[in-house]
Amino acid sequence: MCVVQVLACRARGLDDSGECDRFDRLWALADEELVLDPLTTEDDRAAPAQAAVPVPSPLVTGSRPAPLANARSASNLLPDPDKSRAVLFGVGTYTHLEALPGVPAGLRDLGTALTAPTGAFSPEHAQVMVDPGSATEILDVVKEASDTAEDTLLLYFSGHGLIDSHSGDLSLALPESRYEAEYTSLQYNWIRRAVIESPARRKLVILDCCYSGRAAGVMGGGNDPLPLIAIEGTALITATSESRMALAPTGEPYTVFTGELIDLLRRGVADGPQVLDIDLIFNELRRRSVAKARPMPQMQHRGSMGRLPLAINPQYRAEPPS
Repeated sequence: MCVVQVLACRARGLDDSGECDRFDRLWALADEELVLDPLTTEDDRAAPAQAAVPVPSPLVTGSRPAPLANARSASNLLPDPDKSRAVLFGVGTYTHLEALPGVPAGLRDLGTALTAPTGAFSPEHAQVMVDPGSATEILDVVKEASDTAEDTLLLYFSGHGLIDSHSGDLSLALPESRYEAEYTSLQYNWIRRAVIESPARRKLVILDCCYSGRAAGVMGGGNDPLPLIAIEGTALITATSESRMALAPTGEPYTVFTGELIDLLRRGVADGPQVLDIDLIFNELRRRSVAKARPMPQMQHRGSMGRLPLAINPQYRAEPPS
């Protein structure tokens, strides 16, 4: 995508943004045709670049997806657990802000749902951090995961989200954060930078906090050639929009967004495909939000990232042989 942008900039009369969009659509179409083409061989379909996309994403609800193109087991449809990394971090106990008692259990149970045997990540490469002491403690772990992930990188935050009073950017509140002191929080831009610098083929950031939609508007700075959403192989899911509060009702075991995600991964989707990819997960989360009149999750992603599988669907039923 960077090459396309540079070439478009050097060609007179071409809009680089439009050309990048055209190339992205062409790439996605060719990728889909490789999966669906009956003339492709099993070696073609099993190639590393296609390992996570054998199941077309069910963007239209109410119809049963087509059966798998081959007989590989469901675990082989997930990202390579040895080459993938996940960091789930968040804060439940605050000194100056309202406590979020559902965050610790939510992070731990979500970590379990995302790990083997049904999840995409191995337990030894999925780290959960509850009430981390400082931004440095978080970023050291995030940096290590970012640098060592080759297949898939997942970063997940649950806690209070704050808005920087000067820049308007999103900050992630730490245990000692204060509303009037932006320097006591973790700037989301540091998380974004770790994602951009990671060699992982696919990178997913999920934010369960107030105003999390602001992360989608973060653009590249002077040292960053492209905004996060313009980088192929990245996706961002947020619990709410840039101006809405996320919910953590008193007495519930989890925050609303994390709780729905845990329930979805545990229970699966009836009449759904063999694996739960992020398009399917996002569409189901939005459907539940509409039904319950709760804040609407947001998502941005590039290319085929919507077909990134995170877990095996517990309710999958294979088609009977004809």
